Amino acid sequence: MNNNQKHAHSAAKRHGTFSVGLIAIAAAVTILINLLAAQLPGSWKQFDLTNSGIYNISDISLNIVNAMTEDVKIVVLADRLNVDTRISRFLDKYTGLSDHLILEYIDPVVFPAVLNQYAAQAGDVVVCCEATDRQQIFALEEVIGYDEASYYYTGVKTETDFDADGLLTAAVDGVLNTVGHKVYTLHGHSEVVMFEAVEKLLGKSHIEVDYLNLMTDGEIPADCEMLIITAPIKDLADDELVKLREYLAAGGQIIYSMDGSETSLPNFEALCAEYGMTINPGYAMDANSYYQNNPFLTFPKFTTGTDATGIIASGQMLMMYMSRGMTLTDPARESITVKSFLDTSDKGYLMVNNEAMNPGKYSVGAVATEQVGDKKARLIVFGSRSPQDMELTSAFGNLDNLDFFVTTVAAGFNDVSPISIPAVSLGEPHNTVMNGGLLSLLIVAALPALVLLTGFIHWLRRRRL
Repeated sequence: MNNNQKHAHSAAKRHGTFSVGLIAIAAAVTILINLLAAQLPGSWKQFDLTNSGIYNISDISLNIVNAMTEDVKIVVLADRLNVDTRISRFLDKYTGLSDHLILEYIDPVVFPAVLNQYAAQAGDVVVCCEATDRQQIFALEEVIGYDEASYYYTGVKTETDFDADGLLTAAVDGVLNTVGHKVYTLHGHSEVVMFEAVEKLLGKSHIEVDYLNLMTDGEIPADCEMLIITAPIKDLADDELVKLREYLAAGGQIIYSMDGSETSLPNFEALCAEYGMTINPGYAMDANSYYQNNPFLTFPKFTTGTDATGIIASGQMLMMYMSRGMTLTDPARESITVKSFLDTSDKGYLMVNNEAMNPGKYSVGAVATEQVGDKKARLIVFGSRSPQDMELTSAFGNLDNLDFFVTTVAAGFNDVSPISIPAVSLGEPHNTVMNGGLLSLLIVAALPALVLLTGFIHWLRRRRL
């Protein structure tokens, strides 16, 4: 071997040694980074890459958690290994938001006395606060909803939604606050039954919903803080109208959503007129703001900060379907103040018997208030049931109708903040790793080994040159 060959061989050897050294340093740094990353809170090291966004935490939750001053313990009565990975990951991320949130798993099979301690069942999530001596419970199976009808017919559970954020935040807020209110929904006039999802949203704001039929129950209960009337197609009886007037005159609150038809309901219309809202014939259209080629689907403009809207965000998108239009007039008493909070544009008009007529600006949502002693009576009237219509919001997923409705209800109570956190739809496929065994092994061991092996082969080939 001549000098040139020796020099080349020595240079190749040094280069190979340098390459192996770099690989060893890179491997060491990778291991160190992984060890350090393992010590980070779950909220720092978990990112939601799912299509559905099931790990996203709402601004409402962030505001409530950031305002916490007392410790809240979240106790999962199950073996962590048996809890759905999506739920356990969300719990890690959620409790990592604050030092006041404490997460604990207790297996009731190993510690059966824990069920008596919390008066709960296996598979429950107990949220409790020692400072307030309050606790709330929900079941793990409530977090992931499924299509009950499909399960009934096929025996297969098709997942529909993920409700961890809403359930947890409602429970945390519930143990920190003692606020609770009760509203009733009126029945007996072929009204639309409140959707279960809407009732759950109100429940998250600690507003309980019950049912009332004036024909059979006789009177409006003393604990009725608000009466919700949704899309009746039959009119009030005369004595029912008297009871509603008396209820409002005593400082009660009513939310009335009209049905999407041109049916005349004289007693309902008389109640609205008494409070300064005249219901016009036909539907309120808007040539300036409607959905594609359907003038019956309109986007009303809304006014924030009223007695009906509270602190609703100005950027929200609302849609009204087949809404009746109102004109504000002088109420029956000077003590009544009436304002519109949902309007068409100036290019609105009425559609009566399929004919456009009477152009102008019309209200599709108005509120009348009257101070009664230390109470404030409120009559809120919507031109249609759209604000609480789950069928509409299911068809248009980016609408804020439900948030708007919950905020409208909550605006009637000074001590309630609307926790309108809907469950996240699982209708689209998500990329959550349910069982990361083989995949974790591939990422943690196989890929680094492959990198090292590739580097070693490259070094070996260079050494033989």
